Amino acid sequence: MILFCPGAICKEGLIISNAPTLSEWQQLYDAAIEFRNLAPWQWMYDDTLFAVEDPDTGQIGYCSVMGALGEFHGLAVFPGEAGWRSLQLLRDDDSYQAEEQRIFGQCALIASFESSRDVTKQDRAIMKQLGLRFRGEHAWPVFRSHRPGYLPWYLTRDEAKLLTVALSQATVVASRIRQQSDLLEPPQPNQILTRRRVKDGTSFEWIDVWTETPQITLSASEIPPFRVDEVILKRIRRQDTRRGEWEVDIFYAPFVVEEGERPMFPRMLMCVDHASGIVLQVHAAAHETYAQECVDKILETMFIGGCPATVLFQRPEVGMLLHPIAEGLGIELRQEDWLPALEEAREALEQGLSRKV
Repeated sequence: MILFCPGAICKEGLIISNAPTLSEWQQLYDAAIEFRNLAPWQWMYDDTLFAVEDPDTGQIGYCSVMGALGEFHGLAVFPGEAGWRSLQLLRDDDSYQAEEQRIFGQCALIASFESSRDVTKQDRAIMKQLGLRFRGEHAWPVFRSHRPGYLPWYLTRDEAKLLTVALSQATVVASRIRQQSDLLEPPQPNQILTRRRVKDGTSFEWIDVWTETPQITLSASEIPPFRVDEVILKRIRRQDTRRGEWEVDIFYAPFVVEEGERPMFPRMLMCVDHASGIVLQVHAAAHETYAQECVDKILETMFIGGCPATVLFQRPEVGMLLHPIAEGLGIELRQEDWLPALEEAREALEQGLSRKV
């Protein structure tokens, strides 16, 4: 089952830049109400996927109807390759990243149907302008943008347009599935039914096409650019000591930083001595700069406190950041399924923060 945070997590009373126009909000609410009234979760499951191609950008949004278990009704749209990767991590219950992905790492646009308590002042102001009123559980349309490392937030114009198209086409697809249960069965592996708008003379129509699903690989482009300071590398090499093992991880911090329009969970670097459990380094960084900041902090820690013979890591992206450092210093890198000393330090950090709240 795919889980999402409720819409009420957003702060109230904010002015959102690049917000949809009132006409665009009207179209979005109309599409959402039609989708809600159809109630396709009565015959569709959240692992039944189809896609919609954005007519303006050509980007594909991967769609999942949610609500078969009766707890959460809505439509999730996972845009592009980043959205597809997010979806696959959410569905991988055996992954050590699964729980963190559910909380911090979603890349999706969500239309959900909530109770009155999950509707913010910002939502109500738009509904009032549109003359909309709702009553009851699973009746109030709530729209949120989910981006990795950020709080669920209000939609931009482009996000609202894509979600409007997705809701409209989801209504069409769901109605057809009710009559044709095998509609989404692909003719070839790794294909997905995709709704695409095409021009037919002077008008437009929506057609079915089968598109290839993205092949997920972790590439360097998914990590912000960074460079390793060669001067510091030379200084560390002169120390000519390599001893012990470190555990290193980078994860979403368990607290929110309110900088800019959209509050975020920073990326946090933690380095722990494997044998003693002593925390050698903790550093929080913004998403755009975390790679460079973490590399600099790792080198600083090695220069001041000594260089390890081995560094243990768990996540592939952490290994990618560590690779040029290890290569330059002759350090062994070893990927592990579990980092016991670091996990203990991380739990202590989170418990300490929770006591302060």
